[in-house]
Amino acid sequence: MSKLSEFRAAERQLAAQLAQLEKMKQDSGLQKELAFNDALRALIDEYGLSNRQVLAILRSAPGS
Repeated sequence: MSKLSEFRAAERQLAAQLAQLEKMKQDSGLQKELAFNDALRALIDEYGLSNRQVLAILRSAPGS
């Protein structure tokens, strides 16, 4: 395969992946997960906790 045809194939793959990414960005479930992730990260930073500490807290919660 020539360099040009390899480049065009990579271009097509990238365009397909970008279209898939845009579609995913519109998903309300993903948007909720991203918002939760951002809020959790902000709380972790605010309280100065490590990921390990947060995991320990979550594991000790009732019902987990």
